[in-house]
Amino acid sequence: KRQVLGNRGSVCTGTVVAPTIVITAGHCVSGSGQYAIAYMEVGGSPTLQEVRQISRHPEFKAGARVSIDIALVRLKMPLPKRFAPVTLDDNAEDDGVGSRQTIAGFGLAREGDDASAGTLRSASVTVLPRYYPRFFRLGLTDGGVAICKGDSGGPVFSDGLFGLTLTGVIYGKEGGDGRQCGATAQAIRIAPQRGWIDRVMAQWGN
Repeated sequence: KRQVLGNRGSVCTGTVVAPTIVITAGHCVSGSGQYAIAYMEVGGSPTLQEVRQISRHPEFKAGARVSIDIALVRLKMPLPKRFAPVTLDDNAEDDGVGSRQTIAGFGLAREGDDASAGTLRSASVTVLPRYYPRFFRLGLTDGGVAICKGDSGGPVFSDGLFGLTLTGVIYGKEGGDGRQCGATAQAIRIAPQRGWIDRVMAQWGN
């Protein structure tokens, strides 16, 4: 997992899918500004990787109620070898409702506490019934906060026999109440978008 930084102070989360490619939410890289990928070196010092190219999903629409809110970010240089690319889900038939998944992000730990962002946190959540087949709704069975500002673009993982599989990309919280944190996270399912993801990665030589 990596942080996606914009030149206006925006911060999102991303996941490595190839040595030079990170997947994140489309709205995280939808402006005309400059972006970089941030990560911590082994010794603890922060490093920024320059972005070469951005591809937003063709059905991404900024501000729309229904949008395929994902994007691929191509870096100028490969990430260090310790960042192993994740396996992408290809099971478009299984909607996952009722299953347990893991979400992760660098967002706030508490509502209104911007200083609490920047640390990777994860939570085990349940896939809830949803309104559209290309989306996940994810929540905590015992209540509490599932997503906060800065978690957008973060991964949804399933843990199977062969390790973690990326099943979704978080794009926001449910409900337009103006709060920074929420009990239900919303995500784009990876499997139905594999055609687009694979085409872009092939064009980029991955």
